[in-house]
Amino acid sequence: MPEVHHQAGHSLYYRKTGSGDTVVLWFHGFGQNHQAFDKITEPHSQEFTHYSFDLFFHGNSVWVGDGAIEKQDWKELIQLFLDQTGLKNFSIASFSIGCRFAVALAEQFPDRIQNLIMLAPDGIQFRFWYSFATYPYLCRKLFQRIVTKPAFWNRLLSFLEVTRLIDRKLLRFAQRQMDTQQKRNQVYQSWVNFRHLKCNKAGLILLAEVHKISITLIAGTRDKVVPARLIQKLKNQKPVLDYHSLNASHNELIGMSGEHLYKLLQKQ
Repeated sequence: MPEVHHQAGHSLYYRKTGSGDTVVLWFHGFGQNHQAFDKITEPHSQEFTHYSFDLFFHGNSVWVGDGAIEKQDWKELIQLFLDQTGLKNFSIASFSIGCRFAVALAEQFPDRIQNLIMLAPDGIQFRFWYSFATYPYLCRKLFQRIVTKPAFWNRLLSFLEVTRLIDRKLLRFAQRQMDTQQKRNQVYQSWVNFRHLKCNKAGLILLAEVHKISITLIAGTRDKVVPARLIQKLKNQKPVLDYHSLNASHNELIGMSGEHLYKLLQKQ
């Protein structure tokens, strides 16, 4: 499988499938890899050419060092990818935390992007617990301690379950995402190192209005991780953005969005 290699030692892994004229770059969510979209990309392999990436700390992509990923780092890696593949214009489809990479790519190469589609987008709306855990230095150290010594984390989850301070489905999701040391390390590395890859509402409007990128937000009405109400609120504030909702939970959203996605991609 192809990779691009940065001079600092980072490597970005991707897989190419399909043979169509329309090119789509795919960025998966947390805990997944480049195969996350296979069930919805395979039926369209003759109409589209797909490039599916592994995020860092997932699959075969490698991030070297302790520093957070900056947008300039991402720009340099994508430029290497574009030089290697010869791509000129393409669309982007992304899910959850992968939307951080999708938006950062669109910001750096806006004149190449035709459609930007984000399912349950992370990194656009302010999320208190994410910011609290990843930005203040002392909070990052506490987060790291939870990862390495999970007894406190388990007690916290038990407390939240008893007091019902958060939705039960969201609690179960958190438990599944951090029930092994490997998963806890992945959560820590991803949250901390992806924290600078974000975009505010003004940035999205700039992409849509100035650079004429078609931006679509897709939400799951039963999604407790990235609630549809937050995405709907963003759409209401910025009507230039397109919005769709599906009767899906967070983990169901990719599988249920297939045909809808391709109708959007075929408009380019």
